Amino acid sequence: MILTPKVRKSLDIATRLVIAALSLSYIFYRIYALPAGQVNTFFESVLNGKNVIYISAALVFLMVINWGIESQKWRLLISQAEKVSFVTSYEAVLGGLAVSIFTPNRVGEFLGRVFILKKTDPLKAILLTIVGSFSQLLVTVVFGTVAYLFFAPGYLSTLMYDSTWLVTGFSFTLVTMSIFSVFVFFNISALHRISILIPEQYSKRIRSSIDAMADCPKPLLLKTVSLSALRYLVFSTQFYLATVIMGLNFTAVQCIMVIPVVYLVLAAIPTVALTELGVRGSVSVFLFGLMAGSGVLDTEASLAVVSASTLIWLLNIAVPSLAGVLVIFRLKFFRR
Repeated sequence: MILTPKVRKSLDIATRLVIAALSLSYIFYRIYALPAGQVNTFFESVLNGKNVIYISAALVFLMVINWGIESQKWRLLISQAEKVSFVTSYEAVLGGLAVSIFTPNRVGEFLGRVFILKKTDPLKAILLTIVGSFSQLLVTVVFGTVAYLFFAPGYLSTLMYDSTWLVTGFSFTLVTMSIFSVFVFFNISALHRISILIPEQYSKRIRSSIDAMADCPKPLLLKTVSLSALRYLVFSTQFYLATVIMGLNFTAVQCIMVIPVVYLVLAAIPTVALTELGVRGSVSVFLFGLMAGSGVLDTEASLAVVSASTLIWLLNIAVPSLAGVLVIFRLKFFRR
């Protein structure tokens, strides 16, 4: 069906308004729904904490760096199909956040980015974007596995009397997953074997898109995973600083062990938008409780952990999404 320019313009405007309304409504609803105790803990920590101004400035700076690294990663990958500037790439990433914030597991991020492109087929751009997401997941699994190998023997034993078999079983599974993920990522060219099985007369577009994904050279894949690792270190540092600003008394070494495990568990749990914050907080409280030795944090510490987790969500997701809403109004969702 061929759409007239007037119809395309009307559909674009309607789509932009719907996405903007959903994004803004979700962000403000989540902020409005924060428990009073958590809000009080947050403001008390900010008002009474030490070096709050410096830590807050560091958190904001790292937020910009975090998405700057992601933008550079996406720019490198999408250059396989279309050259874009770093600024355009940054805008695409912010737009993707605005689209994804209200979708399950933020899958809308793929769609939000690709419509800023002018020449590339959206399917091809989505598959190249998936390469970047896979690299981030790979880093999360590898870092989380290494942290788990140190964390589990000392702290998982608080869950049950004899947990050796549980620790060993999970360790073996995670190490196997890490090795398999690395192998798959750096042998993505094998997708060519899949594309040739698709009848060209029916799916030429699909074959071309899969081939673009499979054609990513190993040096590009190495740069991609390196940027993902650097980004991982940035937002992990943010989480540590958030625990400091909330007055939690965990050492840097303890946080180095538990934070990657938190991200590993979060990556394994499917979530919908409305439950994301709750899942983040629950996982963080549970694992920090194990780190505390007792297996359960007191009310004050639990609120502080949840507040730290929420602060990271606000900085890395909510605030950039607000900026991304502005980008949405520049996108063209209907080209033909």
